[in-house]
Amino acid sequence: MKNIVGSRIKFAIYNFSAQEKAYYVADKFILDNVDNLSIEEPLAIDYSYQVFLSESAKQIKCTAGILKIDNLQLEDTGIIYKYKPISKETYRQLEVPVVQNHQAVYVFTKANLVEGNINLAKYCLFSTFNKRLIAKHAQTFTNQQLANFESDIEAAIFSPKLMQQSDFIQVKNNDNISLLELINLLSEHRHSIIINLKYLRENYHYKGVKRLKGSRDINGQLIKPWLKTEYIDDGDYVGMGCFEMNRNTATINMLVTRKVKLVKIEDETPIIEIAGLLANDLTSYNNYTVVSDRQPYIKSLKVKISSKKTFDVLKQKGVITAERFDFHDCHTINLDLPLVPLDGRYSNIDGLFNQLAEVRILASIISAHLKQESDTFVPEQLDELKRHYLSENLYLNFPTIKAEGAIDPRISYKIDLGSKDILNLGKLYSANKFLERRYEVYDTETGEIYSKPSFEMTLRENIAVRQKSLSPRMKITKVDELMKPIFDDFLGIESNGKIAEILQYIENLSPNLSPTRREALNSPPSLAGKGAGGLGLVEKQEKITALTAAKTKLDNYVEKIYRDRISPLVFYIGSTGLLPDGMEGKVMSAIQLAAKYPNLHFSKDEAEGLFFEVGDSLIGIYEKVEYCSRKDLVEV
Repeated sequence: MKNIVGSRIKFAIYNFSAQEKAYYVADKFILDNVDNLSIEEPLAIDYSYQVFLSESAKQIKCTAGILKIDNLQLEDTGIIYKYKPISKETYRQLEVPVVQNHQAVYVFTKANLVEGNINLAKYCLFSTFNKRLIAKHAQTFTNQQLANFESDIEAAIFSPKLMQQSDFIQVKNNDNISLLELINLLSEHRHSIIINLKYLRENYHYKGVKRLKGSRDINGQLIKPWLKTEYIDDGDYVGMGCFEMNRNTATINMLVTRKVKLVKIEDETPIIEIAGLLANDLTSYNNYTVVSDRQPYIKSLKVKISSKKTFDVLKQKGVITAERFDFHDCHTINLDLPLVPLDGRYSNIDGLFNQLAEVRILASIISAHLKQESDTFVPEQLDELKRHYLSENLYLNFPTIKAEGAIDPRISYKIDLGSKDILNLGKLYSANKFLERRYEVYDTETGEIYSKPSFEMTLRENIAVRQKSLSPRMKITKVDELMKPIFDDFLGIESNGKIAEILQYIENLSPNLSPTRREALNSPPSLAGKGAGGLGLVEKQEKITALTAAKTKLDNYVEKIYRDRISPLVFYIGSTGLLPDGMEGKVMSAIQLAAKYPNLHFSKDEAEGLFFEVGDSLIGIYEKVEYCSRKDLVEV
């Protein structure tokens, strides 16, 4: 290279909490004219990156090694930036200009986008303090958003006026408690808090499509249920609800429970007894979305507090402003807060997907057995409960239909955990579908093979299961390879220890699963070697009881994994558009991911998503269109 003029700046990289994360020196080399049509520029060992850009040649090239530049013209000019990471001490001592809003920082943002380092790219953008671009791109999620991000950064690189015309933010630490931390506090102390339900309903921004109780006849007319509910507690205040994070969207819901009674619509007569049970202790459940995809639906709550300890905790955290505790006082709690603490710590997810998938598969098998069975009620009781709109667990379950009227679409972001073989849990077959795919269910006396088999059938007499011969057209997938050993062990076709291995996952969570019930689960009712005798009535009921207990434990295990490890991570990613600090992963498109891991299969929505490879796991983010009723249609 000829005519090189050198200059140097230094800059800091800030995270979204305005904390300094890293420090760099950027050396700038200007090429007035090139004397070769191609250039190879080495990179010193203590430098991490270099970037060539030429406005005349319309080129930007980034590399962590030797920079190779082709297709230049003799009249072309260009710049090479070389980036050297330095320590905080060196940064403080180095006597060169500190320039955050500099072309070099935008170029470094572009370089990290090219490399798939989306966290660092967003931190670089934040470190320019460019308010307009930060607001537009800090929470980039999709391929198109990523392309727009890159395009705007290139425009800023080649157009200094765009930088000069922007408003700039001042970096400052945010000491407010986050919404997630507040939710955890309220959950911990919810038994000492009551909320003003009237205020909540008047100010709630409804999410979802309004539904009406009832069904439609063949003419489309609404047939209302013959029963309705009436609240037993009819005051303005109700107990603080339970807060729950969604499993694959950045959503927090508050579940409010109230005691109700069932009343006949025809004559207002209350229902006293159903299926031999008193109907005076029923509960209705109403879900209120607190926040979803960074959009608040509840901005504040009005509450009363019955415990001075709870009052002191909330006051110390700045949640309430009253000076003294008085259980008569009504307090306003602001929920319009930063969503998550950006310095939070999140669990390692290596191996978690396969473990969770195996538990889900076994739970699905057990659920399929119990679809029409109960270890508590006889069939006549179940029919009576159903007629009164109650489930086996005594949950109210009225039929509903969508209300007529205008609805609006909205974009939600789904976040899924997967592996390098299976993109997410949605790729697993249902238990009955996989039974039909890989096995034959037959009558041991007549030899009849059932064309639509189900696990429910295997609880009958004279029913057995065997492997199905593979069709030449059937393609064995990684999902087959995961599911079949579990099915083989459960069905008694091959004793491979998978059931015992899965039960070991829940051992610490399920110490009360008795050896008898564990043995029952390992000796399922549909054993291929069971013979023609089938199950007797007593044996069948014992199996149902054992399977019900085991499924409860499996479901509790899955719930705990989501509550403690997955849902907080999903909420963090969905709220910030970042991976947590310390969780390294490069972003890839579905095309890039499929080229690297050809066993993966993508739906239409997933094919437009972005994916992070984190250890042996994948985290996928993609758009999902949801619908909600217009506000004037909704009556909360």
